[in-house]
Parts: sequence; C-alpha cells; structure tokens
Amino acid sequence: MPEIFQINATLPIFVASFLVFLYLLKKIMLEPVGRVLEAREAKAKADLDAGKAARAQAADVLDKYHTHLQDIRTQAQTQINEAIEKSNYHRATELGRLREEGAQKLAAARDAIEEERTSLIDALVSQEQELVEGITRKLLGEPVAVGLEKEKVRHALEEAS
Repeated sequence: MPEIFQINATLPIFVASFLVFLYLLKKIMLEPVGRVLEAREAKAKADLDAGKAARAQAADVLDKYHTHLQDIRTQAQTQINEAIEKSNYHRATELGRLREEGAQKLAAARDAIEEERTSLIDALVSQEQELVEGITRKLLGEPVAVGLEKEKVRHALEEAS
C-alpha cells in the first residue's frame, strides 16, 4: 500500500497551526464582524422601536388634533346659530317697530285726511248756504232767509264724497 498519507510531525504542526489560524481568524475577523452585526441589529431594533413610538405619538397627536378641530367646529356652529338667532330676533323686533310706526303714521294720515275732509265739508256747507242765499237774492231781488239744515247738507255731501 502506498502511503499517500503519512503520519509524522508535520500533521500535529499542521493541525496546531490550523487551530491557531482558526483562533486568530475568530479573534481578528469574526468577533469584530459579529460585534458590528450585533450593534447594527440593536440599532435597527432601537430605530424600529423608536419608529413605533413615534407612530403611536403621531397617532395620539392626530387624534387630539381631530378632537380639537371637532370642538372648534362645534363652537363655531354654536356661535353661528347664536348669531342667526340674534339677527332673527333683531329683525323681528325691527319689523315690529316699523309695522307699529307705519300703523301710527297711517292712522295719523287717516286722521289728518278725515280732519281735512271734515273741514272741507264744513267749508262746502258754508259756501253752499251762501250760494243758495245769493241765488235766491238774485232771483227774488231781495235778501231772503233760507232755512237750510246744515246737517242734511253735510250728510248729502258726505254721501257724495
């Protein structure tokens, strides 16, 4: 049998040097890379946790904002409703005052017209009496006392107007 593999002192030296190589590889290369990977994983985990916390905080701020916005809208609608009620009250009050003022002016105008009408009728009654006396004087040639009843003449003139 040919000896391809000979056991001699090189084998233990080779094994020892291989073990030293593995030990040094572990110490020099693998452990620092492992530490970097662990640090990187820890940082990623911390960033992920910070992101979750920031998202939760943002959701909380957003909920507070929506609540505050809804409160402001409710207050604004309340103020709008109050302003509408006040304006309707003032409008109704002003319309009532204007109606009352208009009714007073209308009544005053009717009273003034009625007074003027009465005074005109009185003047017409006097003029009619003078005309009748003038006509009878011209017809008869002498002054005659005509007995016109002022109330009947007034009544006839009121019916005519």
